[in-house]
Amino acid sequence: MIKIEGNYIYRGGEKVGYVDGHNIRAVDGKHLGYFDDKFIYDEDGHKLAYIEGDHLWPEDNGEKVELVEINEKLVGGVLPEIAKCAVYVLLGD
Repeated sequence: MIKIEGNYIYRGGEKVGYVDGHNIRAVDGKHLGYFDDKFIYDEDGHKLAYIEGDHLWPEDNGEKVELVEINEKLVGGVLPEIAKCAVYVLLGD
């Protein structure tokens, strides 16, 4: 389970990254990817996923994920839905 406190992201009690504006970074500062209003991108700007309706859809035509499920796997934090989805996609659950 991932926990968000402020801009910091924790997994299993260990800090694994942070949110820096529209960017998601690893704890060492490495740029993992970013998001805009609808899409999530990797560090090279390739689309990974997007939100449509109540689901997160992977760009590779993988299985959609309900936003409710993502919210159950990420606790804490006051982030927009797309930011939570970016954390979910880029840092796993």
